[in-house]
Amino acid sequence: FLLMGGDCAEAFNEFNVDHVRDTFRVILQMSLVLTFGSAMPVIKIGRMAGQFAKPRSEPDEVKDGVALPSYRGDIINAEEFTEEGRRNNPFNMVKAYHQSAQTLNILRAFSTG
Repeated sequence: FLLMGGDCAEAFNEFNVDHVRDTFRVILQMSLVLTFGSAMPVIKIGRMAGQFAKPRSEPDEVKDGVALPSYRGDIINAEEFTEEGRRNNPFNMVKAYHQSAQTLNILRAFSTG
């Protein structure tokens, strides 16, 4: 069995140890149920530590007659509906890298004790 769990897209402001721990715990609990229910081994994949992009079907978003680029995830731009917020920010990639590294370190700590 293959089990994949995690967030569709991560946000910088939602990052904390408890969120990482809780997601990890849910994946382990689901795999335990699958293992006992199917009597088969379960491969666990966590969709976390780097899921900061959001694909969009439209390049622009319109609110009250104002058109700005769509929010494409924290790694690209900000969710706030302003010109500055929706401008691509390459420094977000560095922030995403550091947050991903922290998430992996937290997961290592929980998985190895």
